[in-house]
This record gives sequence, C-alpha cells and structure tokens, in this order.
Amino acid sequence: MRPKGGAYPGDRPCAHPGCPLAGDYRAPLHRPGSALAPPSGPPQWQYFCLDHVRAFNAGWNYFEGMDQDAIFQAQTPYPSWDRETRAFAHNAKQDGPDRVEDLLSILRWKTATAPREPKSPRLSREDRQALAKLGLPETATLPEIKARYRTLARRYHPDANQGSREHEARFQALTEAHTHLESSPAFKRG
Repeated sequence: MRPKGGAYPGDRPCAHPGCPLAGDYRAPLHRPGSALAPPSGPPQWQYFCLDHVRAFNAGWNYFEGMDQDAIFQAQTPYPSWDRETRAFAHNAKQDGPDRVEDLLSILRWKTATAPREPKSPRLSREDRQALAKLGLPETATLPEIKARYRTLARRYHPDANQGSREHEARFQALTEAHTHLESSPAFKRG
C-alpha cells in the first residue's frame, strides 16, 4: 500500500545532481505524446526528494515542444463537437415515433394526477431539538432554517456585540443546530 502524500519510499537516491536525500517522489521522465517519449511500453519515472519534485512540478510545461495546432487540439475538450451525431443503429426504422409495440402502455406516461412527491423522512429527536434551539416549528423548510440562522447569528455573533463573550454559548448552540439540520436526511434536497 502506498503512503499518503504521493510518496514512493524506497532506497532510490534523488535524481537531482548532487542531492544526498532519498528519492521518494516520482516524476515522469518524458512527457507523454512528445517526441522524447517512448512510443510504447510502461511510463518511465525518475524519483526526487520532496523539495526537488516541487521544483520539477513548478517548471513542468506540458506544451513544451508543441506547435500551435497541437496545443489547440490538446486544449479542446470536445474535438468532434462540429460533426453530426450518428444514429444509434444503422438499421433503425424512421417511419414514426411509435417504433416499439407497447401493449401494456408501460412506455407511455398517461396519468390523471400529478406524480406524488416522495414522503419526507420523519424528524429525529435531534432534529426536533435543533429546530427548538432555532425557535422554528417542525414544519420548517431548509430555506426557512437558513434564514432564521442568519438572523440569529447576526444578533448573537461576538462581532455584533463588541467582542463580548456574553452570548458565545448561545451562538455556539445555534451554529451546531444549523449544522445538524443541514446534514439531516429530513432536510436533504433530492
């Protein structure tokens, strides 16, 4: 398993000339797609100490040696945006919209009533306590919770009270209640 931070510890020396430290961080030996890169096979790596890999990364120029057209192609996210979209199948019928026989009317959406909204999750005891700290009813919505928190935060924040710590506990309780309600499944947006 590789350690955190991108390190590859081993007994390799740093590839920077004259550096006595271990080369625990890898960097590509050649830029992929350049004339210097090997045409096939696994990538080739060189290993640096932390300071020298940072210097290597700071000096890395992906577009080095490329002409303007190659740079444009590398930077274009959708190189085929101007081409016409192909059909899914070359033998697809084009005689009308009902190409599938739907005997059970599964594919057609025919309903007299609008689809019901999914039932919101029930409030937990912690949700009710947090709503009570904010002075809101159990029917409050997330926008109402946020608006109430902003109003109370302006009132109890230490900066609004000339740095007084008198309301610090109240402000802390309001912040905890707001954070809890924002992460509660009962108030998550679908």
